[in-house]
Amino acid sequence: MKFSCYAVQFESLPCRFEANYSKLLTFLNFCEKGSLVVFPEVAATAFCYEEIERAVKFSERVFEELQNFSKGLELTVVITGYEQINGKLFNSVKVLDRGREVLSRPKVKLFKPGREHIFFTEGRLSEVQVAQTSLGVLAPVICFELRFYEVLSRLKELGGEVFTVPAQWGRARREHWSCLLRARAIELQRFFVGANGTGKEMGGCSAVIDPWGRILAECKDAEGLIRAEVDTTVIEQVERKLPLN
Repeated sequence: MKFSCYAVQFESLPCRFEANYSKLLTFLNFCEKGSLVVFPEVAATAFCYEEIERAVKFSERVFEELQNFSKGLELTVVITGYEQINGKLFNSVKVLDRGREVLSRPKVKLFKPGREHIFFTEGRLSEVQVAQTSLGVLAPVICFELRFYEVLSRLKELGGEVFTVPAQWGRARREHWSCLLRARAIELQRFFVGANGTGKEMGGCSAVIDPWGRILAECKDAEGLIRAEVDTTVIEQVERKLPLN
């Protein structure tokens, strides 16, 4: 399977819903049909703890509209946002594939220094699943989960081919982000598409990495989007030339 993928990078401002969403849609319009698009974590709302109810309702609107847009634009979109289920608040990732929601699951490793655990409910490892899409098997990872091998190994065991990582990874730890993206791609022998926030607090450095650990596309601090070509047959080539079991 060959296709184009995009990692979108921009600064999301807390509770500036319409401004964030407008920027998100602007970048979406630059993505070619039949491609994969990964947005930063909670891109439309940022971490808006002051107005949680509004953030939930706005996230619902974003999920619904992007699902429709993904059909019209023939895109596969990976995005996270606020979701309330049975009175519990989750930071959930959605995979929207050409008009269908093919995966939805909560973040299972919350970032305590950012107070996520105070507001969100943590998901269970058993809820971590891959997404069967028109572009192959996607393995969504939400930001801080990148540090936890048990999450990543489960996704590989389930058949994940392209790991997508929406993030709001802090500037103080940006070297960890860049290092982990490449290291995980190498150790798992899979593609990684990391879309991070940028600005004063977030580290940027969005990147697309292939199973050899080669950087196919990257950016530093600027807002924008990066594009790379993914060829999932490379996975088989890597596993044949460098078997790990």
